[in-house]
Amino acid sequence: MQSVIEFFAQYKTISVILHVFFVISGMGAALVSDVLFNSYIKDGRIQKGENGTLGALSGIVWISLGFIVLSGLFLFLSDPLRYATSVKFLIKMTIVGVIIINGYVFHRLIHPSLQKINFVDTQVNHKYVRLRKLAFTCGAISALSWLIAFVLGMLEHVPFSYAEALVGYGVLILGGVFVAQLIEYKLTRNK
Repeated sequence: MQSVIEFFAQYKTISVILHVFFVISGMGAALVSDVLFNSYIKDGRIQKGENGTLGALSGIVWISLGFIVLSGLFLFLSDPLRYATSVKFLIKMTIVGVIIINGYVFHRLIHPSLQKINFVDTQVNHKYVRLRKLAFTCGAISALSWLIAFVLGMLEHVPFSYAEALVGYGVLILGGVFVAQLIEYKLTRNK
């Protein structure tokens, strides 16, 4: 086990560089996707070309997430005792887990119907109203999670326990989802 730790410790700088690069790539693609999504729905529908652009950005996010998990594992293996007790590392990996689950939900439930959802009409099939609301929820969770993970990565240390950090993250996510639902409500009621 010691030789494994020494191997990953020797290449830790490369792991850190890869980790930061893919966090920035994934976060950038996710945030651009959120901005474009909000721009695309102004006419009420996601067009085929727009959906293709969102799909391409999604591919960048998924590739980035794969490398984030892999480089995070390499970092962990460079000093398992330190990282196993690091609140900063543990909360970031929890957030990455949320991003992965959120992305899976979006791509499994929403993406196949994205072009069928009317984003401005309240008098549509209830299935699509639920998917529209879920799309806004997933967008809020994605944007906030990426930003919080990025900010955590920039901090020297986290002055909270894991439980406190998790509660804080949960409160921010709930607030973001609430705001996203208000935006969805206002968008559909103003047309």
